[in-house]
Amino acid sequence: MHNHFIQELQAAIGNRSADRRVTTLRKVTDLFLDQGSRLGLAQIEIFDSLLLGFIGDCDVDVLVELSRKLAPVPFAPVSVVRKLASDLNVTVAGPVLTQSPVLSGDDLLEIATSRGQGHLLAISGRAEIGTALTQALIDLGDRDVLRRVAGNEGAAISRAGLLRLVAASKGDPLLAEKTGLRADLPVRLLHELLDNCAGAVHARLMAKAPTSLRGEIQSRVETIARESKRQAERPRDLRSALALVERLVEKRQLTEDKLLEFAKDRQYETIIAALAAMTGAPIPLIQPLMRIHRHDGLMTACRAADLSWETAKAVILSRLLSLPAAEIEQLRKTYEEVSFSSAKRALYIWQEQTMKPRRAG
Repeated sequence: MHNHFIQELQAAIGNRSADRRVTTLRKVTDLFLDQGSRLGLAQIEIFDSLLLGFIGDCDVDVLVELSRKLAPVPFAPVSVVRKLASDLNVTVAGPVLTQSPVLSGDDLLEIATSRGQGHLLAISGRAEIGTALTQALIDLGDRDVLRRVAGNEGAAISRAGLLRLVAASKGDPLLAEKTGLRADLPVRLLHELLDNCAGAVHARLMAKAPTSLRGEIQSRVETIARESKRQAERPRDLRSALALVERLVEKRQLTEDKLLEFAKDRQYETIIAALAAMTGAPIPLIQPLMRIHRHDGLMTACRAADLSWETAKAVILSRLLSLPAAEIEQLRKTYEEVSFSSAKRALYIWQEQTMKPRRAG
């Protein structure tokens, strides 16, 4: 039987009919998968060599089908699998990159360093990934690759790799969640991750973390909340922030994008100075709006500065640990109902009332 399918494969290689070649490939592949576990190494190598010559002219769809069939097979022909894994088309390479047990760490590392993000993403889904390969994925991968690596408990990640994931988690809630749930994440790095992410991530981590980890997360979140409150209530020295904003105004560089940057970085004093400059309102009027828990006054100031909702939302969240999504949506609707002119008028009235000198006696 073995000699028969080898002879049939040899005959098909020389046949110019594409249909005949595909039919023979499927027939021989199925026969190999059925009998392969009983074949000797020499017989598999013969099949490997012949099949390599056969697949060079195959269409993508045929190669994808072959890749899917061979991907989980522990006795799959190594050269054929390597050929499929290094294919530039990730649809062809993906199945074997993710599943094939015959690919070595060196095989995968070579492909990781010479192919694109699609190949890296496929590799990052393997059941087990060694430290060197994982580091390459973290160093070379985009956001999607980092997320898949972080969520893969079979990926062995070095301390340097975990540091990179924690740093990349800032501003990426999904990556923060996946990284925070890793069993191999040291407590110090967990604290750093929690310090850099929003309250919504804290809540998801609490909900999904194992019982042994929830106490640590809860303790750190409470610490963050206390520190946030302390920072919000402490006296503020605005001199450096005012000087920075004055320089930006002189250079005509105080833009909405710049204010959004300040808000995302939670630069409390600079936000106050920038809002005052952009609305024409005095600091003593804007500063209390940042301190109080109500949002309507601060939203009015943001509208008077003609800010988009995204920037206004960032300003509001810059002074808080988090807000429920439903409340944020309600604030958005309220913000969009307020016109620029009415906000300017309200700010002017507040200024007249607040800054008016009190009569003696």
